[in-house]
Amino acid sequence: MAKNHKGTAALGASLVVSSSFFYALYGVWTRLMGDSFGDYQQAVARSLVVVAVMLPIAIRRKELARLRWGRDWQWFLFSMVSSALIAGPMYYAVLRVGIGLSAGLQYAGIVLGMFFFGWLFSRERYTARKFIATALAFAGLGCIFAPSIHLASLLPLLAALGSGFATGLNVVSSQKMPYSASQTTVIAWTGGVLGNIGMVYLAGETHHHIAFGVSWLYVALFGLTSVAASWSVIRGVKLIDAGSAGILGLLEIVFGVLFGVVFFAERPSIVALAGMAVIMLAASIPYFDHLKARAKRTHKQLRKKLA
Repeated sequence: MAKNHKGTAALGASLVVSSSFFYALYGVWTRLMGDSFGDYQQAVARSLVVVAVMLPIAIRRKELARLRWGRDWQWFLFSMVSSALIAGPMYYAVLRVGIGLSAGLQYAGIVLGMFFFGWLFSRERYTARKFIATALAFAGLGCIFAPSIHLASLLPLLAALGSGFATGLNVVSSQKMPYSASQTTVIAWTGGVLGNIGMVYLAGETHHHIAFGVSWLYVALFGLTSVAASWSVIRGVKLIDAGSAGILGLLEIVFGVLFGVVFFAERPSIVALAGMAVIMLAASIPYFDHLKARAKRTHKQLRKKLA
């Protein structure tokens, strides 16, 4: 199979690492945009850019199938609702607590969200290893949240964590949609447009003045980065197994911390860095189990061939 070819595996790994790099860049564009947009206004603008890029690609590749609303309406709804809870809260968090810390908390939310919604909708087993991973994730969160005793400090941390949890729901909903990767991406980001337009009105951002200037360039670059991140990870996981992709995806936190330090002089505390390290360990446990099981299967198949 192509996945087992060394060159193909190397390409797949490179693509997943690239996706982690692009995802970490989200924080950079957010910091550069600053408060030029409301938390949800920028989410609408970015989602429109992604749809504008991906829809023609899907049409050209003839990857659009007829939508089955009666069968899949719940996944469309979950995708739209979760999309409304991802970008806005993360934008709010990055502007207040920095890129690195926000990336670490969002990843913790993604791990917990994938565990929970995978169990809820796909009846995935909540194994002992996942319990250990969850406990470690909460321990890491405790290290990060412990110094934040004021509500003003807690809100952005909770926003980043909630953004990750909503991302977990979004990913599981996308997995449930029986459409091509391109069409599923268009559906998810269209849900982002609709969901975030609703949040613009609910949050009262219709009164937020949007300045016309370089911030629009950052929005466009943000949107193109989102396309690159989505395409890289989707293409990458087709070439390597999910376990390897999951471990490599942890590099998003590393890139996020580095970008914050290099470009914006962020200095995460030792306690916060320790918390993120524990979260990375927690997230890696299920993937190492996956790799171990895969290695056993490969060894068993090899023994059968040699017998």
